[in-house]
Amino acid sequence: MTGPKTLSPSELQTVLAQHRRWLETDGEEGQRAELAGYNLNRAELHGAVLRQADLRETVLSGARLQEADLRGANLQRAKIYQANFRNANLQGADLNGASLQNSIFQGANLQNVDLAPADLELTDLSHADLSRAHLNEANLRGANLRNAILCDADLRKAHLNEANLLNANLQNANLRGADLRDANLQAANLQNAVLQSAKLQNADLVQANFQGANLRKARMQNTDLYKINFQDADLRGADLRNAIGLRRSILEGAITDATTKLRD
Repeated sequence: MTGPKTLSPSELQTVLAQHRRWLETDGEEGQRAELAGYNLNRAELHGAVLRQADLRETVLSGARLQEADLRGANLQRAKIYQANFRNANLQGADLNGASLQNSIFQGANLQNVDLAPADLELTDLSHADLSRAHLNEANLRGANLRNAILCDADLRKAHLNEANLLNANLQNANLRGADLRDANLQAANLQNAVLQSAKLQNADLVQANFQGANLRKARMQNTDLYKINFQDADLRGADLRNAIGLRRSILEGAITDATTKLRD
């Protein structure tokens, strides 16, 4: 049984040059980078142009891809442990089923990417733009999403346990059934977000904005609600028992009913 295909550094540079020519001439010259299944472990790809490249099941662990152009690239089921994508452009890329644990995507453009259900455990996504990204059922346990943009993102049933979402923008995001237990959502913007049946136990929600959010049947026991904004939020069926800082004034503009649980 043969192992993964490999390329020498000079061969890789040739592939990159041919791919760039293929892009520049709309496919009339050069050749598309067909690197599916290749082992590019620790490859030096800083600033590489791999737009629309075929990188399915490629091994990119430890690779340096800072500021690389990977728009529309196919990275399905790629193995990308501890890689550096700082400030890279992956807009519209397909990362379905990819393993991205402990990788760095700080400041990266991940708009419209398919990351469902990718493994992003302990990944650094701080300051990244994940607007309209598909992250349903993705593993984001312990991920750093500080100051990340997740507007209109699909995070249904995503695993965000202990994730850092400090000051993240989740406006209009769909977090239905998501697991946010022990997550840091301080000063996060969840305006008009859907969090129906979400698990938020022990989450830090200090100064978070839930204006107009759907929190029906959300589990919010033992959360910290200091200076939270629940204006027009739907809390019917939500469980807020033992929440810190829960006061009548916080709930004045919220939608509650007899099914809203406030005390044991």
